[in-house]
Amino acid sequence: MNTIIGAEQFVSLRLGASDAQLMRVLHERTGLSKTDIVKRALRLMASQSQDVEQVGLYELGRSFFGRYGDATRQSADIKSIVRQRMIDKRIASALVQESPPK
Repeated sequence: MNTIIGAEQFVSLRLGASDAQLMRVLHERTGLSKTDIVKRALRLMASQSQDVEQVGLYELGRSFFGRYGDATRQSADIKSIVRQRMIDKRIASALVQESPPK
């Protein structure tokens, strides 16, 4: 005779100090039990992973692409800035060497 005890599964969870503090804060703010917090987090992660599969990674990251302008232009700007600083440094060094001692 096979008996089914229940469909529920028990999970033991070990939290580090920062995660335990976060759990306490969430419990105090929401009034939810630790079990309910974990269940909601699990469902949220599952829904987000479905969004990734349906939308695609490019669409999810689209707002971040090109956020800081063209990388090649930035590289050229940095090179010209460094080049100008090196020229300024050489000029300053030459002026110091040419000035007569006091």
